[in-house]
This record gives sequence, structure tokens and C-alpha cells, in this order.
Amino acid sequence: MSVRSGSKTSRKVVETYKGFDIIKVKVERYHMRLYGGGYDPNWIKSREVYYEFCKEGEGNRPSQAYNISAKSMTECREGIDKFIEDDSLYFTDEEREKYVYKPNHKCGWGYGYDSLMKLLKEHQKASKRMKILIEDRLTDANFHTESGLLSEGDYDGFIKVVRKTYKFREKFEILTETECKRIKDPKQFEEGLANVIEAYLKSQGVENTTARVSLVENW
Repeated sequence: MSVRSGSKTSRKVVETYKGFDIIKVKVERYHMRLYGGGYDPNWIKSREVYYEFCKEGEGNRPSQAYNISAKSMTECREGIDKFIEDDSLYFTDEEREKYVYKPNHKCGWGYGYDSLMKLLKEHQKASKRMKILIEDRLTDANFHTESGLLSEGDYDGFIKVVRKTYKFREKFEILTETECKRIKDPKQFEEGLANVIEAYLKSQGVENTTARVSLVENW
């Protein structure tokens, strides 16, 4: 005997409330068992009913429904009332695709110093609704610390973490010429020069610096 799993979703607008359509969603999840060469589609494992809402006239577009998943119409109406007061409570699948998943897919869910600082500037200027979408983008990419700091409005803390975690790496070439006399202790020279570089960078306000010097002889 073999089993095939599946689901079926139906949607129906049941009421219009304060400029929003309330949608009743039914989801049937099932296993179909093979009987005598054919599948019996009537063996349903579970049924789920919930309510969501969208702007009036958008009931046939699932991507436009706000993610409330209310257990009753009363709860859905209450959600609409709250949403009218604060539109940052619920989001559509289309919004999450545009502002969260698509940008993360484009950058491979990877962020560095420049891209994080760009998001910081966007967050500072954004509406409350867009701020949450930016935070969700970072959370989706597993940048939980950075997302939490933005959510708290701790921009200085965000900058501190980003500067400490995502450091710049720059490579410089130094050529020394000595009068027919080699450097006696190359290791000491490397360490001394690294210390000088680090001290200079700190004098310029660059913190958490590490300089590495590697001497190439007989250049």
C-alpha cells in the first residue's frame, strides 16, 4: 500500500468591513491511500478554518491578504480595527516577497559593512511599517542581533556591532632600501612595524585595528 499526501485550499469573501474584505479560508490536508489500483481521495487527515482580510476588491488575490489567521470573524474584525489604528501589525505576502525574500535572495542572504550601514540609513528614514520589514529582512538572513538593535532604535549600538564584526581588510605594499646591510631580525622588524601602523590608525580614530606585516626578503 502506498500513500500520497496533499492539501486543498478554498477561499471565500464572507463580509466587507470598514473597507476591507473578510475572507474565510478552508484548508484540507490529507493522505490518499492506494486501493485496488486507484487512490481514495476522500481520506482527509485534517481540516483547518481561519479568517484573513484584504483591501476591498482584492479577495481573489491571496498575495494581497494580510497575515492575521484569525480564528473567528469577530477576531478578524478586531484585527481590522487595530490595523486601521496601526498599519504595522499585518503584512501581505506580496510585501514580504518584495521587501524581505527577494532582496535576501538577490544578495544571497549575505550582508557586510556597507550593505548593513545602508539598511541602517533606510531604517532611520522609514515609516514604522517599513522599519519592521527591514528588521524582518535581517532576521530572515539570520542577522538577529542587528535586527534586534534596529527594532529597539539603538542605532549607536548597531553601528558599534557592525564596526566591530565586519572589519575592512586593506593591503599595502612597503618597500625598504638599506645600504648594503640587511635587517638583522626580520621578525622583530615585522612586529615593530605592525605596532607603528596600529598606533597610527588609532591616532586617526580607527579602533579595533590589527596590522600584520610579512617581510619578503631579496625583493
